[in-house]
Amino acid sequence: MKHLSVKYVGSDIIYIECNGKNVYRIDDIIKKENFISIFLFEKGNGTHTIGSENYLIKEKQVHMVLPGQKQEFSCNESAVLNLIMVSKCKYIEIMGGVQIPSIVCQEYPVVDVSQEIFDILAKEYRDVASEIMEESCVMMHIIYSKIKIILQNISREIRRTCGGLRIYEQHPLLFTFIVLIKKHFKEDRSVSFYASHLGLTANYLNVLCKKHLKNTASRVIDMEVIPLLKRDIITSEDLLINIAYDYSFQNYVHFSRYFKKYVGLSPMAYRRKKLLG
Repeated sequence: MKHLSVKYVGSDIIYIECNGKNVYRIDDIIKKENFISIFLFEKGNGTHTIGSENYLIKEKQVHMVLPGQKQEFSCNESAVLNLIMVSKCKYIEIMGGVQIPSIVCQEYPVVDVSQEIFDILAKEYRDVASEIMEESCVMMHIIYSKIKIILQNISREIRRTCGGLRIYEQHPLLFTFIVLIKKHFKEDRSVSFYASHLGLTANYLNVLCKKHLKNTASRVIDMEVIPLLKRDIITSEDLLINIAYDYSFQNYVHFSRYFKKYVGLSPMAYRRKKLLG
């Protein structure tokens, strides 16, 4: 692969092949407004900041950046990436009613793909690179078809690895509910808090959760919070009482009862068990 190759299809499609050494040279291009960027990393080692989050760059990864999202790169020279940028209007035209919802992309901008899907994506990217040189109507149609195949395969991997798209397809409001929990879990775990943010009554949110997720809304919240509590209890050197306050529990007793209800152990017993092996 060349160290850097940039190809344009009219004003709607940009194709880039690049290694880590030359990422800085495409900085202005990847920050174009109103373009969706679809990165395929063949090799990777570094950091890609999307919005306010830092993501480790690894091989066989897809990174998606939406219009308006800020991004920064920091990667070593061994990184190898292929990038297709599609204008927002052309993306809607290509994907029609099967677009990957923007809220799903924002929640899961980085997807680790299987070897099978990576091979498919790499082939489609190479095909786009070769066909982009011939600007005929037939070739344009083929390129758009290739991009659609790429996005459909990414969509399948999001379903397989993240589960978020499945929830979105069951009911978009429930996906937003999960996103809100991940954003506000430390400050509030009440059903009424999330229902108000969604413009629903607590009762109706509960009905939706029971119907589509087979759990009460309160249980859905707790199932998102407990794994995070487990992580912090094990990885943090902070006092358990400080973790309790960080998660807005009224006191340690309340925190301990909440945790033991789901885990079967007190926070102290759980930490001791995990640390002692």
